[in-house]
Amino acid sequence: MAQGISLDEYKRAYREIRKEEKIGFLVHLVVYVLVNAMLIAINFIYSPEAIWFFYPLIGWGIGISMHYLFGVRWLEKSLKEKEAKAEYRARETKK
Repeated sequence: MAQGISLDEYKRAYREIRKEEKIGFLVHLVVYVLVNAMLIAINFIYSPEAIWFFYPLIGWGIGISMHYLFGVRWLEKSLKEKEAKAEYRARETKK
């Protein structure tokens, strides 16, 4: 651990990282929904005989799923584990 930084400061930093990742994911999700709604409308207005909107919907959906898994879910789990280890070590050094 760096000198002069408390465990609470580390925990706060971990929470800020999680918060930033969640905000990034939510922005990505909103853009996904808006753009795909526009693509669906364009498809039905200009070429209703050929349904193609589901290609970008599925492709981008896979990408947004990966963003959630790697950027939010698994990152959060990893950070919680690291936070718990840091807390355990800090308590052990106090004894």
